[in-house]
Amino acid sequence: MASSKVETLDSAKEIKNVCPICFESFKSPRYLPCFHTFCHNCLSSYILSTCKSKESPVGFPCPLCRQFVPAPSSIGMPEKWTELIPFNTIVQSMFEKKDQFCDACRRADEEEVATDWCTSCLESLCLSCVKFHKRSAASQNHELIPVSDKDTVPVAIESRVLCIDHNAPAKYLCVGHEELCCAECVCTKHRKCNQVDEIEKIADNLIQSGTLKKLAQEILKHNDVLLQAKTDGETTMKHIDETSDNIAQESTDLRDKLVRHINGLLEIHLDDLAKKVKGIKEKLAKFDDTVTDRQLLMTKYSQIMTDAEKTPPPILVQNYLKIKRQFKQVTGLCLYKTSVDLHSEASKQLLKILDTLGLEYVRVEVKSTPIGSIDLTHADMKLVCELPETGGGDIFGGCFLENGDIVLANWKSRHCLYYSNNKLVQKINLDGYPRDVMNWKPSGLLISTNVSGCYNRTTKVYEFLPKGLEV
Repeated sequence: MASSKVETLDSAKEIKNVCPICFESFKSPRYLPCFHTFCHNCLSSYILSTCKSKESPVGFPCPLCRQFVPAPSSIGMPEKWTELIPFNTIVQSMFEKKDQFCDACRRADEEEVATDWCTSCLESLCLSCVKFHKRSAASQNHELIPVSDKDTVPVAIESRVLCIDHNAPAKYLCVGHEELCCAECVCTKHRKCNQVDEIEKIADNLIQSGTLKKLAQEILKHNDVLLQAKTDGETTMKHIDETSDNIAQESTDLRDKLVRHINGLLEIHLDDLAKKVKGIKEKLAKFDDTVTDRQLLMTKYSQIMTDAEKTPPPILVQNYLKIKRQFKQVTGLCLYKTSVDLHSEASKQLLKILDTLGLEYVRVEVKSTPIGSIDLTHADMKLVCELPETGGGDIFGGCFLENGDIVLANWKSRHCLYYSNNKLVQKINLDGYPRDVMNWKPSGLLISTNVSGCYNRTTKVYEFLPKGLEV
């Protein structure tokens, strides 16, 4: 169906017997304010899935036209909403109607071709029954249309309000319970209620008294608050995105800085290692050359000693003396064998990085402020007035009256101080120590006192009326 309030059933023939969600025949059809109809279970599942991401949901969008549908009952209880969404009796009756015979005659086991259809009774009527239907006091105001035009009945006829308990037209309002009720409710459930008025009277009074206008103004005012809250939320979202990007960039820069620093330390470390290894190798090479040189000397002397028998005596003696002298010199020189091992100890400060659980600690500060309330942390405050004779620090509580007057509870003096136009006009004497006072009714106050002056003793509540005090 289209979302227009005057849409006809004829314009929705393709879907009037089929639920737009499950694409099956309607089962307990329910219709929304936009007049789109869905199966009870389909709509219930849709509502729950739509509201699960919201805190205290107040409504949901129509699955077809997306028009917002306010909660039909208590806010924040979507599981109960479907039961209170109106049952589409027109769709149900049209779907169940298989022939064009008069329903009234059929109950008398007669078959007469129907000529008209009653939009209130949702029944087909023959020509004779139509005549009596119009004459009956109970049905004389019912709207009758030709059967041929039945499929073009405006869906808007379903906009009538029905009693929840009896599914009958609600014609009265119980003022005390603020509950719509039918004639049966008035005689049963609300028979002891003090004030039950006709809906027409209530509607006229709402308009004439300006109550509707006042509520509309309050709604517009609250809507402005919500718009501002939404704007603030979008600003906060943007701030979070920008801040998170900055934090991410700072973290990346810190990572790069650490990497560059560690790479620099590694370069210095490797350079130092190379220098030390080079020095050790040079020392080992020198030792190797020294040992090799002396080994060659010993080999040469061994060869000379081996060939001694073939050597002439003068040369033999000469060689002997030379070899003996040099051997003594060589063996007398201290030659140390070098043993080298390399060790590397990582900086303890550097190793602390491995024990670090995070690059940086992300701290989230969330401050919740009730929408429409005053944020005292950023509010501009100014002195409005100073009240005389308050008793200093003995004021335990107080309240503002609807007319702007102020009442304070003075603990020590056992008085409630009544101020009008910033002047003390009355002292209310009490037999106890007042702890707090609150506005109650247009001209009344509730005053809480401790009889003995101790915090854990009996508390009395007074009702202050223009004529005086009543406990």
